[in-house]
Amino acid sequence: MSDRARRRATKSGSVKTKRIVFAAVGGLALVVVACAAWIGVRLVMSYGQVSAARSEAASVVATLTADPTTGAASVDRLRSLGARLDDAHGLTSDVVWRSAEFVPLLGDNLRAYRLTVDALAVAVGDGLAPVAADFSTLAASVSLSDRTVDVAALSGVSGDLHAAEGALARSGKSLADAESGALVPPLASGVREAGELVGDLHGTVSALSTAVDVLPGALGADGAKRYALLFNNNAELRTTGGIAGAISELTTDAGRFELGRQLVPDDLNPAEGAGIRVTPEEHALFGVQLGEYIQNVNLTPDFVRSGELTASHWQKSQGAALDGVVSIDTASVSRLLAATGPVTVGGRTIDAANANAVLLTDVYREIDDRDDQDAFFGELTRVMFDKLFSSGTPLVALVKQLGAVVDEGRISVWFADPALQSVTSGGKLGGPLAQLSDDGAPVGVFFADGTAGKMDGYLEGTVTATCSSGKDGRSIAATATLASTAPGDITSAPWVVTGPGGNGLPATGHIRTMVQFAATDSLRPVRIIVDGEEAGLVTRMIDGRPVVVAMVDLAPGQVAVLETEFTVLSQRTPTVDRVVATPTATSFEHYAERGTCG
Repeated sequence: MSDRARRRATKSGSVKTKRIVFAAVGGLALVVVACAAWIGVRLVMSYGQVSAARSEAASVVATLTADPTTGAASVDRLRSLGARLDDAHGLTSDVVWRSAEFVPLLGDNLRAYRLTVDALAVAVGDGLAPVAADFSTLAASVSLSDRTVDVAALSGVSGDLHAAEGALARSGKSLADAESGALVPPLASGVREAGELVGDLHGTVSALSTAVDVLPGALGADGAKRYALLFNNNAELRTTGGIAGAISELTTDAGRFELGRQLVPDDLNPAEGAGIRVTPEEHALFGVQLGEYIQNVNLTPDFVRSGELTASHWQKSQGAALDGVVSIDTASVSRLLAATGPVTVGGRTIDAANANAVLLTDVYREIDDRDDQDAFFGELTRVMFDKLFSSGTPLVALVKQLGAVVDEGRISVWFADPALQSVTSGGKLGGPLAQLSDDGAPVGVFFADGTAGKMDGYLEGTVTATCSSGKDGRSIAATATLASTAPGDITSAPWVVTGPGGNGLPATGHIRTMVQFAATDSLRPVRIIVDGEEAGLVTRMIDGRPVVVAMVDLAPGQVAVLETEFTVLSQRTPTVDRVVATPTATSFEHYAERGTCG
């Protein structure tokens, strides 16, 4: 072949190659454009369905929240809503859409949108729609004025609620996964809103699921039950909120509940030297007084132990066994009064606005005698019980306020029956220590008064939790900042407010607080720093969890900062998104720097 022929052949081949490349690139471009158009069209169609569903969902949820008895009537609307979301999910789940999720930047957003639509479809179709009618059943099962609950009706909806709880948990997990990518702000905001909505629904259904598991047995479906109701006063702090200044007997039988005898601490406290023996670990942290007085059973953050001690005191002093113990704090009264309206106790009108001031301060300044104070709080318990369970109390408003009280950790429950105890032991109702979890709350900060007065109405502060990783390993720091807001003339207040002083107690007008730092068994305490100086580490294991204690005294206006550092054990990866703390009636901010300590 001549050189000219070769050049012609080479040029011809080059042209053909270019044509093939151009054709391939052009074809690929057409495919990309077609895919983009396909995804765009389906996104628009899907978004239309989601937008319509969002409007309908807001209406249905608002109706159910205002009146749960409409649940049965809402089923069809919820099914229609679920169908819309299923259609939207179908538009975002084909192979083209899923393949586009691998495209940088764009893919994260497409994936997040798909996961969000899928999560909402599951939340409505499998989480809310199947139990909407059960809301009506639950509402109808409670008669406040008769003080009865239809325990058979509760048992009948248990299966539905458990299934819905699982569906909402899966939905929440998907939404958390959807947040993980680099999302455009509007989508990120939408995912967060969806997560909050599903989270609220899951919390509600989970609480109802727990309630239907516990209430039949607790309310005497299989025989009469007796409980001690401890009314905790936040003016003198203990880990669950305050000392038990008033104690009531609560009885249940076949779904009916009644408030029985009103007792004061001296009705239960043993003779001097005859207290309940405490363990060596408890003795090292809390002293023998943990077992000597009913007011001190909640010095420990382990409410199981608090329940056992209360039951022992009751058995010894009253000659009867307890089936359980319920504690609720003073600050809960203001929330409950928001549902019931005001009450009158000892000639004083108490409402949601003034309850904390009256119960934490005024009573102690206006009533000098301790027996009269105990009588006042006993009467308060009786009046509140009658008000709560009367025909004039709106059930929905009461349930909402009770839910808020439980969420703040102001109610703790212990059951002698292991089957019932196992249901509540790992949640908000289980007490301070039970709320700790490697899944978000590995540390807690709890308080116990050491003033022997009612000075904690003047105690404010902040509790924080942060995790960090460095060359020395992984650690979590828990910090408590305490401030006394007591006025300069506090020493002129009655001794029952300031404490008697002397005999090892703080100076009159000072606030002494035992600060307890507790953690899950994934952590071990390394050091404690008080006002910038490292202090001796006093720590023991309580129910298999490390607890560190330190004592601080505050003069009026003084501030103290305590920080405990915990090291994270190998093979453990706790996460921090909240900090558990003693519920107070004063201003305490909670802050957690979110992160995974791994």
